[in-house]
Amino acid sequence: MPIQAKRRYFEQLARDWDCLPKPDDQPRKVREFLQRARAAQARRILDAGCGTGILLEGLLELAAPEALIVELDFALGMLAENAAKFKDSRVVRVCADAAALPFASGAFELVLCFNVAPHLGAPRHALAPLLQTMVPGGRLVIGHLMSSDELNALHAQLDGAVSEDRLMPAADMAEVLAGLGARVDCAEEAPGWYLVCASKTR
Repeated sequence: MPIQAKRRYFEQLARDWDCLPKPDDQPRKVREFLQRARAAQARRILDAGCGTGILLEGLLELAAPEALIVELDFALGMLAENAAKFKDSRVVRVCADAAALPFASGAFELVLCFNVAPHLGAPRHALAPLLQTMVPGGRLVIGHLMSSDELNALHAQLDGAVSEDRLMPAADMAEVLAGLGARVDCAEEAPGWYLVCASKTR
């Protein structure tokens, strides 16, 4: 699906995004994701595909006063909703495509991809630019509130720009990251949960 069509899809949903059905245990799982990502230890954080800010409340609670949190999304509408909810001097919002990141190599200690990986395209091509933005030893953490089977079944039922977006199993995602030179720290998948953590080795 062309990126323009996908951008329009999310622009149209932005205003109502936070009203869509969500799991009852979403707050708990978001906290667990951030804890597993070691968000409190990072000072330069990229929240790639941030949407309206599902992670941002937790990030602001955990982050140090001197931290920088970059909220990145390719849909201006999503960033507008994000900005309306959260006002903090530690947050910078950037509208850009994750495949063409406007950041220098080594800009971030932590890169988060939460509920976004299927929309980024072929994993090898999508993850390489994200790893490039990280310092050696930095962490890339991919998470979802569904398993790959659950999420792929949901997308298959939808019409429009994301109907063909698929999330590969966590073990396969780990293999892609290892092939890109990252050290895989965890690859977990179960009903209602998906987590892959990796560290940049060089």
